[in-house]
Amino acid sequence: MRRFLSLAILTLLSLPAAAETPLSGTFTAQSACPAFQSISRQTNPGNVILTPGADYELLAANKTPATHLWIIVPGAQPDRRWVEIACGTTDIALAPAADEPVRPQTYRGTQYVLAVNWQPAFCETASHTPECRDQRPNDFEATHFTLHGLWPQPRDREYCDVSQRDIWASRDGRWRDLPPLDLTIAQRRDLDEVMPGSQSGLDRHEWTKHGTCYGTDQRDYIADSLDLMLALNTSEVVDLFAGNIGKRITLDQVRTAFDASFGAGTGDRVSINCVRDGNRTLVTELQINLTGQITGPDDLSRLMLAAEPADSDCRSGQVDAIGLR
Repeated sequence: MRRFLSLAILTLLSLPAAAETPLSGTFTAQSACPAFQSISRQTNPGNVILTPGADYELLAANKTPATHLWIIVPGAQPDRRWVEIACGTTDIALAPAADEPVRPQTYRGTQYVLAVNWQPAFCETASHTPECRDQRPNDFEATHFTLHGLWPQPRDREYCDVSQRDIWASRDGRWRDLPPLDLTIAQRRDLDEVMPGSQSGLDRHEWTKHGTCYGTDQRDYIADSLDLMLALNTSEVVDLFAGNIGKRITLDQVRTAFDASFGAGTGDRVSINCVRDGNRTLVTELQINLTGQITGPDDLSRLMLAAEPADSDCRSGQVDAIGLR
């Protein structure tokens, strides 16, 4: 029974989002490309690679026009996987990529701040929120960074073309009164994991305040944010924090971990925020300066190196453990 439930959960997690386009046909691999369970997180259980020349059953496209196709890879667990459309050919006609509308460039390619929380420390200051009332040791946020927001700069660039009603709801903390985001099922699942504050409507607040000035629609704004979080949460930086829970770390250690993960000099683009909690000083947030266009997780190094160095008021603090003290 336990094995059946595990397989059922894996199958549900790999189902395509409702906005994706069902297809029927054959996909023929031309390259040895990875086959992902999740497009945004680039997860690949079993490190599955397509076999050039092999045919795979085609199930769906992620959107119209497509960038990825959903196929069946026999023997893989789960066997439903996403592959880039450029990895092969199909026996059916697909909408050409050239038909895709050009995404607005109103504010892309300039400057941003990626703000990420160490959630256990944040919750020491916000114990009343839904996301902080039921923390468990095996939660994602116990050992990974969580998303606060992606902020176009300068900081006063906020609330672009937002109604006065929504501005006041955002500023007053009535975030659940804001309109819900139009995301795919996969994006919603990934965002809820990496942004626990979405239980309180943080995702709605961040879009209303910052995302509306980003120059794209909601899905692209969230996709770019998830890509950056994927890069950060698979780096030596998260290893530094997860390996020092309950201990004090310094700004120099944090910057050294960034240099090791993303290249020399990237650490200078990072600041840390701290808060006093009784006799402790806790690291609550990292703020990462970025400049350039975000196209995927591999961009983080380039975006940081192109940005201005960051000042940091906090020089060291403790890495808090999950659960309220």
